[in-house]
Formats: sequence, structure tokens, C-alpha cells
Amino acid sequence: MNMKRFLLALFVLLLLISGPSRALAPLVPVETARLILPRNFGPIVVLVDHLPGDEKFAEARAEQVAIALRHFSAKTSWGYVDSEPIKNVASAKAVVYLGLDGSPQLSPAALDRLRRAHHLVVSGYHMPAIRKAGIAFKHTEGGVDVAVPPNTTVSFKGQTFPVALHDFLDFKVKKPATVISSYNTSLPGRTEVPYIVQDGHALFVNGVISFDTDAVTRRGAMLAFCDVMTRFIGARRLPSRPLAMLRLEDVSAITPAWRLESFVHYLSSVNVPYGISVIPDLRVQGKVIGSLRDNSELVDTLRWAEGHGGTIILHGLHHCCSSEDAEGYEFWDHERRGPIPNDSAEWMHSQIAEGLADLKALGLHPQMWETPHYSASPVDYGAVSQFFGAAWELRPPVGWLPWVLKRDQYGVMVLPEDLGYVSLDGTMTVADQLARAKELLVCQSCVAAGFLHPSTVPIEKAQEYVKGLQELGYRFVDPAQDLRKYGTRKTQG
Repeated sequence: MNMKRFLLALFVLLLLISGPSRALAPLVPVETARLILPRNFGPIVVLVDHLPGDEKFAEARAEQVAIALRHFSAKTSWGYVDSEPIKNVASAKAVVYLGLDGSPQLSPAALDRLRRAHHLVVSGYHMPAIRKAGIAFKHTEGGVDVAVPPNTTVSFKGQTFPVALHDFLDFKVKKPATVISSYNTSLPGRTEVPYIVQDGHALFVNGVISFDTDAVTRRGAMLAFCDVMTRFIGARRLPSRPLAMLRLEDVSAITPAWRLESFVHYLSSVNVPYGISVIPDLRVQGKVIGSLRDNSELVDTLRWAEGHGGTIILHGLHHCCSSEDAEGYEFWDHERRGPIPNDSAEWMHSQIAEGLADLKALGLHPQMWETPHYSASPVDYGAVSQFFGAAWELRPPVGWLPWVLKRDQYGVMVLPEDLGYVSLDGTMTVADQLARAKELLVCQSCVAAGFLHPSTVPIEKAQEYVKGLQELGYRFVDPAQDLRKYGTRKTQG
């Protein structure tokens, strides 16, 4: 380390101990841990009702759930409940049935398939019909569809979460079936209604199973489902302590080197591994922006970071080409909600190859990918998979992900981002990130992961993030170790 870097590191340490962040002193190294994923459970089949007129919705929901369950299995698929080949259902280790159709009847073909399930998970409306057919849930009574009263919440593992449902089933449970989670509600003569019930080899979720949104009225209940699902299928191994991750976002030629230096030296000093999303050649309409190679001081900082706990992430090539600020979309037409006009596998391949070449020429070694604004076409994601075995992002049709996917539909390991970021206008804060992290504590196999922009937020925010997660009992995961452990490296170029 040269004298300049030594003085900067010393300054950061003094700032932490005696500066504005006095409340965060003394400086205490955090605990780190390896990422632990469940062993491959075996095939999981997601079944769904036909919804005449809403076929696309039903199919998208089933595909989304099947992909999100690749946390447990390298092989998941979906089909319609009355037509999926019976051999697929019979050979699956678990069947997840999304009962979206509110009609009370199930066809003989549908019942025949559900009867073949070894582990059966049912959500929505059809629990009484499945009980009547003698398939499962014989230790339940009733099951009338009722409107959900206002201010209904869900309780699980000592936490209470808001919900926003149109309706649910009002029913009762008798032993040996177990109510694992309940709604706190105000039905006549009742203050509780079962949310998740296990009855032998079957699990009933009295609500929606979906990974389409991180809305506050959806994510808490889904975290309860995720944890119960983990235990229901007997997933092993599981982390003994909660795991967390941190990503530094949107590092480009316009990032002040001194700001990034303060982040990476602080994180190194407290033993926190992290990812850095790097934009090789930022472009903005109507403005001249230098390439990363033009900011030699920043490049030096990135090289230092890579050797001291930072994992370089290729964050597109230009990040933004569609607007007059850095918030535009590189690979997606946001207004049309579709691919950009010149989208193709060859074009995307050239963009990724150029970004890799730019960073490698600077002595940097990107290990994974992040799509700008999490938006690209299936063709683009397919091209990414030819270069990278891992990505840190959300990918359609999954809109909210609380855990790591071993391999998604493109064969790529996907790390989650479920804590959000800190905004300039104060509408999203570190306190909000920590509140979400507290929610995630109810799910043993979930990972708390958020990001910060070193270009725009002060170092104190990183200190709050690290210390807050530390106080919640989290250990930080090294993304580079994850890549080595789970064999996601690919030959790039």
C-alpha cells in the first residue's frame, strides 16, 4: 500500500472511532460464513388450474413458482393439474398445486394426479375437494370461502406481517394436523384462521403462493411459506445462523475515487466481503461521459478492492443509453415493455464480450453478472449464461427472491437482492433495509442481501448496514467463495 492509501485507511479508521459515527465505535470485525444451500431435493412439479381468459396469468404464475423453487431442486417444471403426464407427477419428490380457480369442483383427472403426490402442497381454494376425495387433509373441517376482514395479519415465529387478500378459506383443524401459522382476523366469533396447516404428507397454504412482488402485504406471508416449505420437504443442509450479503452498486467513471476508497477500506477493516457492480463505459444521452479507463485513480481503487474482499460484477457495458440521466435502460425498452429494437443473441454477446475485455484490460476480473435495472429479454439472459455461471439480480418472471437459486431457467446461479437500497430522497433508508432483514429472520434458508451506491451515499450508511445486520445475528457471505464452492465459474470471452 502506498503512502496515500495508508493515510486514507488511517483517516477512515479515525473517522469510525472519533468522527460523526461515534455511536458505531468501537470497530468490531464481523463474522463471515460460507453460503449453505440445501442438497438437491429431487424433481418438483408445480400444477395449476386452467383460467379461461386468464391463461397467460396462470401460466406465468406457475412458471415463476417453479423457477423460484430451484433453491431446492435442480429440476422443476410446471403443468396443468388435469393434463400433466401422470408419470411426471408420480416421479416428483414434491407437487405444488396452485389452486387459482375458485370453483368448488375438481375434475377426476385433476384428482387422479394429486393422488399420486408424495409430498403435496396446496394453495388457494380446493382443500375441501381434496379432502372429500380422500387424498389429504382428513383432519380438517369446513372450508368456506369468505372475504378477508380489514387489518388482517399473519403471525409466524414471533413476528406479525400485514396481508392484503381478497378472500381465504374459513376452516378448522383437529389433531394430529398442525396449524403452523395463523391469520389474526376478526371474523364473527373467531380471532384466528389457519394460514399454513400440515396434515401428514400434505401442506395447505390458505392464500397465495407467488414470487412476483416484494410488497409489504405479500412478502411476510411468503417468508413464512418459504420457511415452512423448507422444513416440510426436509431440506438439508441449512445455515445455523442467518446469512447476509452486500453489493456496492453502479461504480463507473463518474464515481469519485475517494468515495469508493472510503467504502472498500472500511469493509476490509471490518472483514466484510462484498460485491462491486462495475460499469465499464457509462453512456448518457446528450452528455460526454468518460470510460472507466479514463479514471485511473478509481481503477487503482477497484484493483485494491478486488484483492481485499471485493468481487467484481459486470454491470452491463453502458448501463444506460435510453435517457438523459443514468437511470435509463441498456437492454430493455421500458416504455414498450419489451426488447429493444436491435436485440439479438449476437448483439448481446458482443456487448458482454466488450465489457469483459474492457475490465480485463484494466487488470480487473469480473466473476458474475448483474443486468442493469434487472431488465432484459430471454435472448439476452441466454447470452449472459454463455459467459457467466452466476448473476446477482432479479430475473423475470420472478419479481421477488429471498434465497439463492442453484440454477435458474438459463442454467445460472442467482444470488438474491431482497433488502433494497438507500435513496437520495430519503424514502428508502438503511433502517428500512434492516427492517426487511428482521423479517427474513423467520426463514432459515433465506439470505438478506441489499446494496448501496458509494457514489451518492456517505460511508456512515455502510457502517449502519453492517452494524445493524451484525446486531441482528447475521454473518456475511463471500460471493467469490460461493462461486468456487458451487462450481459456477465459466470460461469467459
